[in-house]
Amino acid sequence: MKRIINKMLRMALKTSTAIAKPSQGAIDEKISENLRLWIDSKAFCRQNETIPKVAEQLGVSPESLSYYCTHVLGEHFSTFRKKLRMEEAKSLIRKNPDAPIADIAFSVGIPDKANFRRQFYECFGFPPSEWRKRCKVLRMMHL
Repeated sequence: MKRIINKMLRMALKTSTAIAKPSQGAIDEKISENLRLWIDSKAFCRQNETIPKVAEQLGVSPESLSYYCTHVLGEHFSTFRKKLRMEEAKSLIRKNPDAPIADIAFSVGIPDKANFRRQFYECFGFPPSEWRKRCKVLRMMHL
């Protein structure tokens, strides 16, 4: 009898926790809203923004954030963060083409200039120095 009661309690507990869990759609919506705020605040430019740290900031589990990135965004979190950083770097260089590349790299959360150059090249197919040249030419044409 004791075994049956324990089994029933376990089943009830499973059922109640299953009911209490939010659906994946609700979790995805929460992540989407909070991720937008995270991006708007440029938090992706902070060094050492790991998926557990970001998930904590968003109020979700690292597994939920990882699932969202992989299945909704179609890429791993680190790739998503890298693309955000590189787009921000492009924007910073466009605004100030004379800024040192090391300063740009540091401002987007990458303290190593060589690593920054490699990531920039991976994203755009040309180094940041080439982007700087293009920005300077465009600036000269508009003067």
